[in-house]
Amino acid sequence: MPRPSALPSLLAVLTACLAGCASDLALPDLPDRHGLGGMAAATVLAEDGTEAVLAAGGCNFPDGPPWKGGAKRYYRDVLLLSRSGGAWRWRKIGELPHAIAYAAFAPSPDRKSMIIAGGCDEKVHHSATWLVGADGSVRKLPSLPGPRAFAAGASDGSTLLVAGGSHRPDATHATLPCVELDLTAPDKGWRRRDDLGTWGILPLVGRSGASTLVASGCRLKAQDGKPFRVYGSSVLHMRGSERRESSLARPIVAAAGPGIPAGGRLIFVGGDDGGHYPRPPEDHPGLSRDIIAFDGVTPRVIGRWPGPLVTAPLVRLGDTLVTVGGEDRPGHRTAKVSTWTLPEAWR
Repeated sequence: MPRPSALPSLLAVLTACLAGCASDLALPDLPDRHGLGGMAAATVLAEDGTEAVLAAGGCNFPDGPPWKGGAKRYYRDVLLLSRSGGAWRWRKIGELPHAIAYAAFAPSPDRKSMIIAGGCDEKVHHSATWLVGADGSVRKLPSLPGPRAFAAGASDGSTLLVAGGSHRPDATHATLPCVELDLTAPDKGWRRRDDLGTWGILPLVGRSGASTLVASGCRLKAQDGKPFRVYGSSVLHMRGSERRESSLARPIVAAAGPGIPAGGRLIFVGGDDGGHYPRPPEDHPGLSRDIIAFDGVTPRVIGRWPGPLVTAPLVRLGDTLVTVGGEDRPGHRTAKVSTWTLPEAWR
């Protein structure tokens, strides 16, 4: 129990969190008016040593939503959001070897690069892993054990964990084991983490020190020969060898992540609870705007994001959380780069 003298400050923090924290950090939209979902992004150090956001890949529907015949287009651009002369701006600094969306990703230990593992394009799921520099350079790392897209990744600073995903575009079953890459010695390749179980597509993943969280996601099954989503509610929290499991009151799938450590918790943004699936996506009432903090296996809504969101990378820039693009409603991407400032006690 907290000391009586601590209660007012705790109440103040909770009040601030539940009200949400406006951000004074104004960041420009992505340089694509159609928006981009499924990008990889990380906070890195630019050449001058200041923080910047490195983003790559993604996809959108430039010709209209899929239910009106619009085709999904995938991209390979590498972009850097940095500040010059007091103003933030995007610039293209390179290209990936091939178009990628829905990959797992994390910053490198020295924060000068970003690792991108797997992902997909309009034809195939990939297994390749790339080290993408803040200077636009691209170097190949050991490939995943097999093709994997719609997975989630998170780093503890020295290792990258990849959980869930599917192995091919037409998969009607998707439960893949967790794998891990030692970022300090990547040439050793990926190893399985059987202690973390198997997960479906678009789970939540976060790491903070010795703690690892994996939650929700969708498993796939065949229905009339096509993949059908089964929204999951499982939560696994590992701290060292200590294992805790629980269930969510409702699924949280494809939330912006990976989870950002703050205030002893892991924070995610948005998500899809599957309440509308599989009804027509054009009639969807809207995706979630919740800002969710996991304390172990227990989630709590601590605020509201500026807009509804799924399939977006979530990064921390100073004391501000930032999402880059994403999907604000089914079949529609956003170009918004949205922000929310952490309460002072959580910084």
